[in-house]
Amino acid sequence: MNRILVVGEDELCRALGERLVDACLPDWQLAGPSIDTRGVTRLVPALARYARLAKDRHPVLCIADTDRQCAVTLRDRWLPEWAEPRLLLRLAVSEAESWVLADREGAAEALGVPLVRLPQKPDDEPDPKRLVLTLAARSKKTPIKAEVVSAFDRSKRGTGYNLHLAAFVRSGWDVRRAEAASPSLARAVKRVSALGSGVGAGVG
Repeated sequence: MNRILVVGEDELCRALGERLVDACLPDWQLAGPSIDTRGVTRLVPALARYARLAKDRHPVLCIADTDRQCAVTLRDRWLPEWAEPRLLLRLAVSEAESWVLADREGAAEALGVPLVRLPQKPDDEPDPKRLVLTLAARSKKTPIKAEVVSAFDRSKRGTGYNLHLAAFVRSGWDVRRAEAASPSLARAVKRVSALGSGVGAGVG
């Protein structure tokens, strides 16, 4: 049985990585619990270790945000020159929330808002996190409104932000619908799927 380790810069990225494996590599297993590095500043220094693991044992899928920077530039800067294709660093443009919102139907249902409020091109959203907070603040679902958004500052994330978004990703997020609206996600799907077909997955 083929195995792959999933690493995310936060809980949401971790959940997205798990769902990508489920959708793109249905016959594969996770090589242990997925890892939340609790920030990109901890993820980047660990990439050399994950590159060695990918070289010696099994593939590693790392998910992080671009935070409105160039994905190609970040990969060139972050990855060791000797990293092999079995280390997949996939960067959401511009944030993991862009990929979440790309499943427009699912996200509208999960957040309890009308479908028309979901962006047609989530990769082009200047601040996807803020958009999620704006949508959650208008939700018809009390737990979403009360827990996703801070009760003290409506521009800040509440204690249930990652919990609710990650739960949606794991239970209701549709990768195929989402990739149709997010070019950066579509590229990630192609790269992860290539592992299963035996084609070089690449780090780009």
